[in-house]
Amino acid sequence: SSSDKIARALDVAVDQGARVLNLSFAGPRDPIVGRMIRRAHERGAVIVAAVGNDGQERTRYPAAFEEVIAVTATDARDRLYSQANRGRFVGVAAPGVDIVTTGPGNSIQSLSGTSMAAAYVSGVVALLLERDPGLKPDEVRAMIEASTVDLGAPGKDSEYGAGRVDAFRAVSRGRQSSQAPAGR
Repeated sequence: SSSDKIARALDVAVDQGARVLNLSFAGPRDPIVGRMIRRAHERGAVIVAAVGNDGQERTRYPAAFEEVIAVTATDARDRLYSQANRGRFVGVAAPGVDIVTTGPGNSIQSLSGTSMAAAYVSGVVALLLERDPGLKPDEVRAMIEASTVDLGAPGKDSEYGAGRVDAFRAVSRGRQSSQAPAGR
């Protein structure tokens, strides 16, 4: 698609009330898309994007924009997907290998990639926003990163980011913080 079409789609989605934007594509830096991502973020949308599947240390956009939760993929044993890009921009990891999904003509297929993982994280974001609609995008990111399971090198790293997303932990922590008495 063109930069103009992507930017327009982001704007329309936010105008229509979308709070979660899943961007399962990766490419070079695009200033037009970057401006629209910043605008969507400022308007309260949480943007999640795939880091790309080039299998190397390579910064890809829109995942590398500061306002975006950049997602890499892991398999059932928490190993990094071999084709996942790596780099300092990686935010979190999520299941993305051998994901069973629907396909053309009502078929069922198994797919792998960072796009599958980004969709998983987008679902966790939606759960958090359902539980607490007042959350800001940066608060959602912080809750997700704080509830991950650390993988790879200790702490945030260029392969797994903060670690593998744990939906239960994220929602449980969100519930605890949203139910805490005032003043705590």
